[in-house]
Amino acid sequence: MTPRTLDDVLAAPSPAACAALLQGMTPDQRRQLGAEVLRRHKQFQAEDPTAESRSALMLRIEQGRALTLLCFLTLSPSEWTEQLLLGLPLEAGEVAAKLKLSGLDSAAERLIELTPRNYLVARALVREGVSRQPTHDNYTLGLLYDTRFDVNPLDEDPGVREHEVWRLFEVEGGGERSLAARDKYTPKEHSWTQVLLRHMRQGTLARGRLLDATLGALERDFAAFRAGWFSRFHEAMEPTPEELEQHRDRYLRLLGSSIPATVSLALEAVTTLHARRPLALDSALPALEPVVLARHKNTSLQAVKLLKSLGASAEGEEHERVSLALVLGFSHEAVDVQKAVLKALESLAKAPGDALRAAVAERLDGVAASLKPQVQAWLGHGEASAPTTKQPHSKPGATPASAPTAKHLQAQPGDDSAPSTAPAPATPASPTDARFAISPITTVDELLAALSSCIEDAGAPMAVERVLDGVARLGRQRPEDFARKSSALAQRAKKLGAKPYGEPLSFHLACLALAWLAPSGEARATLRQLPCETMKHEHDVFMRLFNERIQDIAVALDAGHDDGLLSMPTHEGGWIAPETLVDRLLARAPGAGEPSDADLGLALFRLAPLQEATTLSAKRFKEGPQGHALQVVAWVLHLSKTAPSMEKPLASIAARMRGDTPPTRYSYTVKARGEKPYIFREVFVTPESTPAHRARTASWDIPSQMTATNLGDVLKPYPRWIATLWPSGMEAYFASQAYALSFNLDWNSAVWGNVASYEQLLHPWLRMGPMARLVLAMGLSAKEPGEHGVSADATLAALDTGRLTAEELGETMRELRPTGLINLKRWAATLARVASTSDTHALQVALVLQRTLRKTEGPAPRDDGALMKLLLELLAQTGTRLTDTEAWDFIQGTSHRKTFAPLAPTSSAAPPPPPAAPRKTPRKAARRRPSDGP
Repeated sequence: MTPRTLDDVLAAPSPAACAALLQGMTPDQRRQLGAEVLRRHKQFQAEDPTAESRSALMLRIEQGRALTLLCFLTLSPSEWTEQLLLGLPLEAGEVAAKLKLSGLDSAAERLIELTPRNYLVARALVREGVSRQPTHDNYTLGLLYDTRFDVNPLDEDPGVREHEVWRLFEVEGGGERSLAARDKYTPKEHSWTQVLLRHMRQGTLARGRLLDATLGALERDFAAFRAGWFSRFHEAMEPTPEELEQHRDRYLRLLGSSIPATVSLALEAVTTLHARRPLALDSALPALEPVVLARHKNTSLQAVKLLKSLGASAEGEEHERVSLALVLGFSHEAVDVQKAVLKALESLAKAPGDALRAAVAERLDGVAASLKPQVQAWLGHGEASAPTTKQPHSKPGATPASAPTAKHLQAQPGDDSAPSTAPAPATPASPTDARFAISPITTVDELLAALSSCIEDAGAPMAVERVLDGVARLGRQRPEDFARKSSALAQRAKKLGAKPYGEPLSFHLACLALAWLAPSGEARATLRQLPCETMKHEHDVFMRLFNERIQDIAVALDAGHDDGLLSMPTHEGGWIAPETLVDRLLARAPGAGEPSDADLGLALFRLAPLQEATTLSAKRFKEGPQGHALQVVAWVLHLSKTAPSMEKPLASIAARMRGDTPPTRYSYTVKARGEKPYIFREVFVTPESTPAHRARTASWDIPSQMTATNLGDVLKPYPRWIATLWPSGMEAYFASQAYALSFNLDWNSAVWGNVASYEQLLHPWLRMGPMARLVLAMGLSAKEPGEHGVSADATLAALDTGRLTAEELGETMRELRPTGLINLKRWAATLARVASTSDTHALQVALVLQRTLRKTEGPAPRDDGALMKLLLELLAQTGTRLTDTEAWDFIQGTSHRKTFAPLAPTSSAAPPPPPAAPRKTPRKAARRRPSDGP
């Protein structure tokens, strides 16, 4: 067969032309042609069709399909690849059947192994008898192609209903290839659920087999998302009581599933079955025991109800077994479940026996504080078998003599004779405490290792600061084996330096390495030869300054200077001790010249507060050369009365750090956008004085940069780095972060850098201002576990060190509570974690909640109950009562007023609402007509 014949086919490509070409060929001839087809296919793929006309492009598409079909028909299955057969025409099966080609027995299996997208061709090969039916899971998952625009295979191919469709209940799938994923994005009328139900009603799919297959899928414990489809399909089938009875044992087994939706489905079925015919205790009790501790409260409540029903009809030993199973519910985290368990036990065992008393005593520590007195009363008013705990209030308004009161943290209003007995919080740490000190790099070997590490992972800002300073001080040193030791770093840096589109921080560190390792005097020239980086606007706050610092280091290397960086932090968090900054300026070599504005400006921003006990004095500044930078620092530290001449923005920075510029205050609003059910709320922060210009400012004018730039979807290093640029201006930092954090509380898209912003709340020197409290309150409501976990830890640390008071946090939460931005249930869960640390923290969280639960404008949020339940538990746990009269005034207007009545404060700003008038006429009598008589 000559290439001209193949060219003739490609001149007028079609499946029929391909079949005519291969008609009558021997296997050897087909193999010979296959080599030529493969060569032409590779050549075809390498060509660029962009300049061709529309008609030429259409011809090219058909030529590509023809070449793909010929590859399929002439090459052996072992030579096929997914890319080679991409776009294989659906007529491939018909052509292969018409030609009666040999060697294709495993063709369908091979096609489906490559990708489930080959299902239709594989199915055609099976249907035409060319290939045997595949056993690969992809053959089943291939059924699940997009049916929004194509006919469902159950309707188009009756043979599918005999075998393939049943495998859908056995193969879990993943990604877009699962029943759950397909139906999620398919209109209801075209969904697999409706197609299966329609065929079931038509009799083309056996109902009994369909129910059996559905239960079989649920028994396989697929992932929750995919298992949920089978639960919903089971519900849509509406099994009759007789059908449920046929599978009684299977429903009991499904109670042990790890998927909550499956457990809920099985529990509904078991409850229905029990109502028709009581469950056998030997099989029902082991199945129901784990359900009592189900994660979802309503499932646990239903299990408790069913166990109570079982116990009511049991006698003797069986009755006790049911009671002991119910006791497990005292370990459930939901108070409502524990209450239901106690109510069930009280009805089943008026006088608990020894075994039951011992079982309850084992779990008494886990019982909610508000419920523990009732449990003890049921056991026998705290007899020896139960651990001793605080007694309940004897009457509304009374406090046990032995119980601590809220005066642990806050005295009653007007009570001057009751001082607080809570331990005084620790003093916030000094940012220049010795434990936070950073040691500089001292050897070239250490510098090589540190820079190599930072290029791969620049997540620790102080580690990279040590590298910058190390290159600036040790960059001229060249030990004898320097070339050998630095060769690996040079190769890695050269590779990363050629990729400006990569991660910006790693790219710049690679540039630094190349500048350092360049021949003497060629550092700046090396940087100029490198490509410009590609950055997002989110990187602009930090990366512009970072790049300028690298340029300064390159200038110093070429000039032979080794004075290091003024802006190198001396302590964690980015702080520079004032004494050290002065020492650096005094130690600068006479020929080094003045530091760059970027280096000096950043050093000023990083200045720590001048301590009372300091070695600095005006005399120290006269010991060395009187350079301009030294004069600026002396003026900032109030050791010089004369302000040196400075250009903007250096003058602005110096005045700010000197304290002549009042700190900027910020206000915030929460705005909603969108329509139900897709309403999004965001926090917008506004400074009290907005800069007059929005032009591109100096890279080291940090306040203006933070005001003008929104930090969006970035990786963790950037929020960490930006926090070190101006450590005394953390209010501005948190104000710049608030919008992005508020938009991502519910994780509609993953922003992994957010947790690094919340980490800044952990600094032991940070005194939390309004913006820090705003971010902390949002973090306590974040959906992502890492974010709310860090925020809970920050709350604990801040309360312990006095950097935050319960009243301050509560006031911020009160402002956010009615905005709709916050998930109040998450607040309750995270604050419960904080409160569980100790009784002191429980008292503090109780005060936070009381300040939060005050009256606000507009209707109260619907999830206030979660906060009230937590407050009730904390008051019971600590044996205290409400101390915030405004919180009590608010609670009186809710359905929780009766529960809190015994814990009311001694005085209230508002009288309680009047009791409802008694009903004069019984409900049934009111419905009678006058003629009905008495």
